[in-house]
Amino acid sequence: MSVVELREPNDIRLVRILIARYHSQGLPRGGGAARGSRYFVYIVDGYWCAGAWLHDNTPFNHIAEKFMIPSDNTYFIRRICQFCPGDYLVDFLKKLADKLRGEGKEVLWTLGFTRHSNALYKLAGFKEVGVTPRTKHPVYVLYLR
Repeated sequence: MSVVELREPNDIRLVRILIARYHSQGLPRGGGAARGSRYFVYIVDGYWCAGAWLHDNTPFNHIAEKFMIPSDNTYFIRRICQFCPGDYLVDFLKKLADKLRGEGKEVLWTLGFTRHSNALYKLAGFKEVGVTPRTKHPVYVLYLR
């Protein structure tokens, strides 16, 4: 089991298709207004079992500032989902955090779903630091340092 960053345009296109298909929110149109996106997959027995789309704070900078999440050296999880049967997301998220920690990143954060347990983030060690002012989405943060 390994976490691999996708760099080839065809691989990125494929993981975006998979995320659009398997994530309950699909994908936003365009690039999500972020300056820098990164795509990762979790490979189990040679198969992509899960994927994640991360980017900088640009689209949610106002939320990051409210919760004192640094703008530099930080990634926002825009989408994370699995593509095959099994229970892979917690392990994927922990290994992804380890990979980013090894790169010297400071914070990995995301917005949870309202009226949802958000167990994935809790089991992976994220802390709820509050809710967004307008939509009341819970904000989950994992400090990598």
